[in-house]
Amino acid sequence: MSVRSRHLIAYAAAMFALLVWQLLFYTDLFSRLSDRNVDIVYTLVSQILCMGLVPLLLLLVLNKGKNGELFQRMRYKAPRDGRACLWISLGMMALIMPFTMAFNAITNLLFQIIGYKRPLSLGTVYLGGGDLALMLVLTAVLPAIFEEFSHRGVLLSGLQSRGSEYGAVILSAVMFGLMHTNPSQMIFATFGGLVFGVAVVKCDSIIPAMCAHFGNNAIAVFLDYSTQRQTAFGVWYDRLTSGGSVLSVGATFVILGLSLFGMVELLRYAARTAPKPVSEKMLLGLVTLDGYSPDGKATLKENAVLYATMIAEGLFLLILLLWGIAK
Repeated sequence: MSVRSRHLIAYAAAMFALLVWQLLFYTDLFSRLSDRNVDIVYTLVSQILCMGLVPLLLLLVLNKGKNGELFQRMRYKAPRDGRACLWISLGMMALIMPFTMAFNAITNLLFQIIGYKRPLSLGTVYLGGGDLALMLVLTAVLPAIFEEFSHRGVLLSGLQSRGSEYGAVILSAVMFGLMHTNPSQMIFATFGGLVFGVAVVKCDSIIPAMCAHFGNNAIAVFLDYSTQRQTAFGVWYDRLTSGGSVLSVGATFVILGLSLFGMVELLRYAARTAPKPVSEKMLLGLVTLDGYSPDGKATLKENAVLYATMIAEGLFLLILLLWGIAK
């Protein structure tokens, strides 16, 4: 069995386990628990078990004891250029969140127009600093570890082992967006996955993606906390993302444009600091990536399990979208 097949099987098992867990979440299984406890249980199982232990244990079994190079292949190592990695990590943390804020405002406005409401959205009630610390662990620390392990570790390295960096980065980003099973999150999550993937490939390390993922989610938690506590910044952010005025929409597009420009420049910097590709390809005409690996293109059989996972997650996302509109 090829490296690509082993990694895609492990990733598919993780995503199907996550889908089953999400389906259970939409039943009455948690009806006796408070919203807070439901949030804790759901997050712990989805992150640690579904996106951590399931793919890890399956990979260890499929590798049949040949696990010495496994974490090296998934780029759990020091970056090729420490200085470039530092700047890229800080840059992503600074730029992805404004993009997320702006896109969140746009999608909120769109969903108001079509009448979409997310089914069974629990939300978080911040009663104090303890709740803030808990949500930082659940929402920032765990995803930075386990979502990066499953997507930029297991999936990206598997896709890249037989195929091109171009295809690997695009596919891993799309799957990252679908994994969230939230119509309002999918597009900017896919964008974030695209940026994380390029950074991992160019720095030859998963560290910048983990750092940026943590930073992005931690800032989101602080914004949510500030909004609920009605701080000055929280009130401003709430007005911005509500999309209720021309000024709000205009400011949103300005933030979106500046963030996109900064991210493009950051990815160009990442490309300049990395070794020249053996076979050049352009990602959206902006970032140079390697062409096909010496092993050539992947076969339909190797990709079948990934396509099945993509279809299952896509259907689940479509059902949630239609359900949210019908409510």
